[in-house]
Amino acid sequence: MPKRAPVKGVHVYAAGIVSNTISVVDATTHKLVAAVDAGINPYGIARTPDGRKLYITNSGASNVSVLDTAQGRIVSAVTVGLYPHGIAVSPDGAYAYVADTGPDGAGGSYSVSVIDTRTDKVTATWRVGLGPRAVAVSPDGRTLYAACAEGLFAVDTGQGATRGRLPEQARAGGIAVHPDGSRLYVANTWAGTVSVIDTRGRKAVAGLRVGRNPWQVVPSPDGTRVYVTGANDDTVTVLDAAGRKVLGTVRVGHVPTGITVAGDTVWVTTNASSTVDAIDAKSLKVVASTPLGLATSPSGLVVA
Repeated sequence: MPKRAPVKGVHVYAAGIVSNTISVVDATTHKLVAAVDAGINPYGIARTPDGRKLYITNSGASNVSVLDTAQGRIVSAVTVGLYPHGIAVSPDGAYAYVADTGPDGAGGSYSVSVIDTRTDKVTATWRVGLGPRAVAVSPDGRTLYAACAEGLFAVDTGQGATRGRLPEQARAGGIAVHPDGSRLYVANTWAGTVSVIDTRGRKAVAGLRVGRNPWQVVPSPDGTRVYVTGANDDTVTVLDAAGRKVLGTVRVGHVPTGITVAGDTVWVTTNASSTVDAIDAKSLKVVASTPLGLATSPSGLVVA
């Protein structure tokens, strides 16, 4: 398998937490075309808006790998806090925000590292709650949301100061912001629900039962639907964003974790099956399943 990703075309990049690689799948042919060496236990992955850079958290180390998609290789590694997991890039592409999850219990982390994407250096470290695991940015770039063991924290990105928190949203597995910024979706992994939060009032306005152990959540680009991976029942739950109701479920591979949407395709990583599954958003059927190798165990993914 090539160690460099192809330069041209649209590809799905999946972080292999066991293989220590980024698997590269051609988004048109659904074929695995490369496996790029990343870091130790790559977990989360985010892209700049122009798709030229990918930022990958190495959960088994204290750094973030930077993948240049044109060169098809890792070009640098940025030292951050302990055991980073979640990562998000600001809408203007200027910053990457890293959840420094840290160890469980005493000595845990309370920080989010801020990487300047022009220099690929950490320019700030913001204090949030204990053990931040997932992060998301508002469409205007002014607010960062961090899911921590103590609840959901909102941070003013201009000042790096915490604006408030929602303690009832504790230990969320994944979070995502609606494209218009009005709502925040929180995957409550242990409760088996997705909370819908009004970002202005910072109050939960709905709680929806989804698949067992919801892991990641993502809205469609047009904001009409929300997709949630159910890690313990091998499903993707499809929600109607306006009506706040379940539209249906899609059966995928074993232990679905990461999820993203590009055009009319919903892409899902399956941690135990080690595949990237493609769901047609119109028919809500799996149209392709790309094997990555059993020793891969993919987690986060992006399309670039």
